[in-house]
Amino acid sequence: MKYLLSISALLCMLLLVSYCPKGDNKLAEEQYLNYMVAIQNYSSFNYFTVVKVKNLNTGEVKEICTYGSAVIGSLSYELNSKPHSNVVQNVFEIAGGRHNRYFELKNKQALDNISFNSYNTQALVAIKKEYNFDKIGDTIKKDKKYSIRLPMNKKLAFAHALFNKGYLSGENNRPDGILYYVDRTKEGY
Repeated sequence: MKYLLSISALLCMLLLVSYCPKGDNKLAEEQYLNYMVAIQNYSSFNYFTVVKVKNLNTGEVKEICTYGSAVIGSLSYELNSKPHSNVVQNVFEIAGGRHNRYFELKNKQALDNISFNSYNTQALVAIKKEYNFDKIGDTIKKDKKYSIRLPMNKKLAFAHALFNKGYLSGENNRPDGILYYVDRTKEGY
């Protein structure tokens, strides 16, 4: 198992290194790099990422903010519906190869794992009205740090808005409600 994880991590890093965005779409590049960090994270500090998911059972498409580990878990559930001997390797290859972060899922456990049915897309609209994310972005650029204490329903929307602006965020595996900006170029948060 450890060997498979090492191979998977190596494959993801190769995908990451080979990724060259077309034109000057810096935001899309930043989002992809943040996504890659989030899905490769295996610590008690959870990184948020944003993915677009189509529920193949209903045809509904949603942009969802979730933990990077939840994306990997959902893909694992989806692949387990068709058993493979190299599920872990396949999951990282699929996830890492999705520069647009778009997935189509049918498996109920896969959809539940990323909270597809319960994700509140209107919370993103509301949080953007409540907070000035351009100003928050300026603070992050200036101070190189940012944190805010929020209830979970607002925290996901806040992390979603930050991600869409090109900022990685995460939280400790504790119920303290603090969301932290993460500089993916540095160790730790």
